[in-house]
Amino acid sequence: MAKTFMQLFKSARERSVPLVAVKTADPQATIAAILAQCSKVQDLDVPALSWDCVRGIQALTNSQASKSACTAYGQNPSTVRNPVQALGEAIKLPDLTILFVMNAHKFFDAPFIQAAWNLRDVFKSKGCTLVFLCHDIKLPAELKHDFMVLDEPLPTLDELKTIITGVYSEAKKQIKSMPELTDAVISQAIDATCGLAAFPTEQSVAMSISPSGLDVAGLWDRKRTQIEQTPGLSVWRGSETFSDIRGCSNAITFMTRVFEGNNPFRCIVLLDEIEKALAGTEGDLSGVSQEMHGTLLSWMQDEQATGMLSIGPPGAGKTAIPKAAAGSFGVPLIQFDLSGMKGSLVGESGANLRHALAIVKAISQGRTLFVGTCNSIDSLKPELRRRFNFGTFFYDLPNQTERTAIWNLYAKKYQIKDGDKLPKDAGWTGAEIKQCCDLAFRLRCSLVEAATYVVPVAVSAGETITRLREQAEGKFISASEPGLYKIQAETKSNVARSYNLSEVN
Repeated sequence: MAKTFMQLFKSARERSVPLVAVKTADPQATIAAILAQCSKVQDLDVPALSWDCVRGIQALTNSQASKSACTAYGQNPSTVRNPVQALGEAIKLPDLTILFVMNAHKFFDAPFIQAAWNLRDVFKSKGCTLVFLCHDIKLPAELKHDFMVLDEPLPTLDELKTIITGVYSEAKKQIKSMPELTDAVISQAIDATCGLAAFPTEQSVAMSISPSGLDVAGLWDRKRTQIEQTPGLSVWRGSETFSDIRGCSNAITFMTRVFEGNNPFRCIVLLDEIEKALAGTEGDLSGVSQEMHGTLLSWMQDEQATGMLSIGPPGAGKTAIPKAAAGSFGVPLIQFDLSGMKGSLVGESGANLRHALAIVKAISQGRTLFVGTCNSIDSLKPELRRRFNFGTFFYDLPNQTERTAIWNLYAKKYQIKDGDKLPKDAGWTGAEIKQCCDLAFRLRCSLVEAATYVVPVAVSAGETITRLREQAEGKFISASEPGLYKIQAETKSNVARSYNLSEVN
């Protein structure tokens, strides 16, 4: 069984590992957790100090050992704002000292690198530990073989429960009329906070408490806001369910069985137009696209992540199905914008992606369904397609039966009068039918007149759709019918070529 972060850190201390880098979303919580477990050695207080560029050197405990250790920096340790000086003077620290350095990755120049390396052998002989605390870290070549790198995960479900019940208990001391927390509310609160670091979890819970109890809906709102502070991540706020979808019955059946079966997923990650997001992996001289592509592949492999691909023309339902699945089964849908994660600094893009994946892992507790949509699968590398091991579903234009059901759905939604004549709709997508009904409602006109403002994708991209169908036949799963996709008789007539815009009236 894999060791936890704390077990690994304690093991490093016991073996006098001198240099440790910790990737953490909440440095203060990390320090508190380490001190709770490592503040004593055989009943002796361990000196514990921290350094940051604003407060200088600070004693982290009230013990005499920590206060005495500060004297290594002279009379005014709080004035030591230079990171090189902070490490250079650390050679004087007493045995067993733990020195935490905040945001160390911001100071990696030649003097700082040398100062850190100079502490390796000295700290090892004294049993001291230099701890770099960073949001994400890529060690320079001069240090990567000397540092032990640990990744502190976001709080587990049990840790979240402790935080939630602790904050609520403190509030109940002040507001005695508050109801007791039930197991059901605690479970809902855990779902509404998993994926957050310890501190924002405490804050979200505190802000969601009122005399009537814990506002779980408020927790969800604050969680969405926190998640969206991460570059490239957003949480879908729609309320669609499968009852709002017509057609794509095979895809709906599959998703329903997945979420009602064994070990259901706790989160859906939507990578919309994934072929565009990962474009440029061959010609990107900066290496950013290649790094992100490799990071995503490695993470999905290491975490044994599961995914499915959806291919088809725009408006056929590729994104509507996962969004409706999230609403139907009460799981969050996170929209994953890889382009939005790209940064201007070297290594920033990879750091953003790794942080986003860590949040996804925490939210889903390892049970994530990735859904990648694309209008063309040609540019996706085989190794990426293999990660989406639930198969590739092809979303064709809806057939006549499906179009009739879609017209009925949107005619009711947009208050279309009974008996309003339908326009010629061969080759229309569900999105185009919705657009026509919306226009008829807004313009107070008939559906036939509204259709004159709709240019179907079957007309604008007819040849592309024909190629997609030929590529999908016998190779991809049909989103509409059980089994592999087969070109239907209606589509074999080549609707896109024969469709005449002048006939829509």
